[in-house]
Amino acid sequence: MQKLLTFIILIIFSRNLSAQDYPYTEYSDYRYIRYDKNKIIFPGDSSDFEKFNKKLDNLILKGEGKINIIHFGGSHIQAGIYSGVTRKKLQNFYPGLNGGRGFIFPYGMSKTYTTKNYRIKWTGKWETCRNVEHKDCSLGMLGIAATTHDSTATISVTLNPKYQKYETDIIKIFHETGKNSYKIRLSADSSTYKVTEFPEKGYTLIKTEDFISEIKLKLQKTDTAQNKFTLYGIGLENSFAGIIYTDAGISGASIPSFLKCDLLEKQLSVVKPDLVIISLGTNDTYGKIFYPERYKRHYVDFLNKIKNAVPDAAIILTVPNDCYYRRRDPLPFTADAEKVIFELAKEYNCGIWDFYAVMGGYNSSYLWHKDKLMQNDLIHFTKKGYIIKGNLFFNALIKIYDNHLTENTLNF
Repeated sequence: MQKLLTFIILIIFSRNLSAQDYPYTEYSDYRYIRYDKNKIIFPGDSSDFEKFNKKLDNLILKGEGKINIIHFGGSHIQAGIYSGVTRKKLQNFYPGLNGGRGFIFPYGMSKTYTTKNYRIKWTGKWETCRNVEHKDCSLGMLGIAATTHDSTATISVTLNPKYQKYETDIIKIFHETGKNSYKIRLSADSSTYKVTEFPEKGYTLIKTEDFISEIKLKLQKTDTAQNKFTLYGIGLENSFAGIIYTDAGISGASIPSFLKCDLLEKQLSVVKPDLVIISLGTNDTYGKIFYPERYKRHYVDFLNKIKNAVPDAAIILTVPNDCYYRRRDPLPFTADAEKVIFELAKEYNCGIWDFYAVMGGYNSSYLWHKDKLMQNDLIHFTKKGYIIKGNLFFNALIKIYDNHLTENTLNF
């Protein structure tokens, strides 16, 4: 009886998923977008994605489990629009999939931009370090850190319901946990809470009795040896089943930027992402000369770090978008990076989202700019362009699951 019920649910869900109106696939004026190429390609083995699909089955059919996704990138990801669209659609394409906001950071401390789906304020003097800067500092999976020597410093987070309603009762704070580090706690007026410290894993866990959308964190000095606090990221989730999507983007970042992050593997092994998305390459290829062998070597090192930390995670490599070099000529090296990515995907059994091909290939950025979908630098997209990109990526992702459902109903 249970198998029959599961079969019926799979049929209904598969039909609903297949019949949904995929954004921008019809009635579009953007004829240069290659919708036929908008899919995840598997040059090698796709078995890691079967594990991901089965977790999604469990989440949708039984309402059990968490799916964790981390998306690495540069300015396109730090902007949070394209990844934000993907997050929102993944958490809303079926009821009960909102597992929390994921990891965030007070990027404004570094005088750089923060996505608009949350606001952060802070007190005290903080010094920051990013993986694109020539500084000697420890960094984690977000590629940024902030340090203060002020024991009275605070950080306040407000989740903006205009973009997506998030309420949290689980706060995971990655930070330096040495003997000279201040403790971190929730402000007493926020909620009744329980603190569990995991110094060997590098984080503090705070569980609140109530679901909250405004979080005020404070530092606490409990020993005379404590004289500083270094923050690496604040994870916000809830105690329900669902999907968590973290965008780990630093403007200007290349693959070597994330290779500098000495705490990357340690933090990934704590978060245990089920899916890792890598959108790095624009800053690696941007210049007068490009060395594919060096790019591949760096990419191999990064993939090895991820595989060492989370060997069972599914991985998607995205091909960089077409762009212009200094607004004068189309950058000729994206096709070379595309070739490297296909080679690595086959070797490491990764999926590929070939956005370079989807957007129209060489010099297609001119057409996107003409339609006001790219900014004047012909590198970055406008808000509308990023929204289209996010919709396209969600469509490609969900088609993997659509195919999985179809195969399971046929083979039942």
